[in-house]
Amino acid sequence: MSKKADAEQIYKELAARVGAEKGEVAPIYKELAAKIGMGESEHMQRIIAKLANLEQAKIVAALPDPYRPESSGRSLEVSDEFAKKLNMDKKVVDKHIRELYEKGLLFPTKKGPSMARTFIQLHDAALGNPKFDKQLGRGYFDLWGFLEGPMRQPRPEDMGQHGEFRVLPRWKSIENVPGVQPFEDIRAILKSQDLIVLLHCGCKRSHTDRWCGVPEESCITVGRTAQYNLDRGAGRKITYEQALELLDRLDQYPMVNATVNQREVNQLVCNCHYCCCLAIKIAAKSRFVAEVHPDKCQACGTCVERCQFGAISMKHYPEFGGERACVDSELCRGCGCCVISCPSGARTMKLVRPPEHVPESVTIY
Repeated sequence: MSKKADAEQIYKELAARVGAEKGEVAPIYKELAAKIGMGESEHMQRIIAKLANLEQAKIVAALPDPYRPESSGRSLEVSDEFAKKLNMDKKVVDKHIRELYEKGLLFPTKKGPSMARTFIQLHDAALGNPKFDKQLGRGYFDLWGFLEGPMRQPRPEDMGQHGEFRVLPRWKSIENVPGVQPFEDIRAILKSQDLIVLLHCGCKRSHTDRWCGVPEESCITVGRTAQYNLDRGAGRKITYEQALELLDRLDQYPMVNATVNQREVNQLVCNCHYCCCLAIKIAAKSRFVAEVHPDKCQACGTCVERCQFGAISMKHYPEFGGERACVDSELCRGCGCCVISCPSGARTMKLVRPPEHVPESVTIY
């Protein structure tokens, strides 16, 4: 694990790099940035300009294809008429569309290829494919990092009670707790999947000065999301057993499992640290809270160091004649990181919220 760094200083240096590369972009990129509600963001315009050259931008601006038959179904196909309207060869248009799909700017829809609809959809797709790293350059990733701001430790006011993401407890911390539901049992979640694809985490890639040490290839996708990333060459298929082995290896890092805040886990399981992930800041609490057994605590401070939410501190226990760890249950989000990393087994998880705490469904894209 790397040493904790100064988030403000890192962001200051990042901003300097972004400023040094500042330059004019063609007006069409403002038009494209407006499609995700960021037309006035110079930095989003620059991001899209790095993803798509002017010829490609012209194609994206003209989408969706108005000449495409409705019977074509969900795909990347466009009509010959669409290419003719652009005064471009159809094969060239198809090649550009395929590249922009692999880069994460375009998605197959029932109307044919269409640009990402939201910031988060573009963020997650356009940062996950290492194939284009050399072409895009570090400046591209810095632009994303700049938009996200300083990566500070999560604060209570950041947290979403019923937001888009939720904390998924580390399995080893809850395996002996009665009442665990299938939607919080990572083994059951992964066992039920027909396809599991491992990605290079876009969040970690957009923060090149991160200090968590968590491997970049650590984002688990499932279902249609997994198929999408496999089809565009952004991830690799792994087995259920390999996924569990990965999670076991990641137990050594101060990271939090998170997923979309709904009962059916059908998109992804993230392995997050606040130095490179925005989702962890807003992730709703799990149904659990960590507890300390002070008679077993050795006051080593491991839990204080590994807690990403500032929920653990040391206090004096007169009956033990010294300091022991304690948990602020209001700040604890129930990730279980402190439980699995305690060298003296002084911590356990307690179930404190009903199943209804986790919504049936939510939409993030």
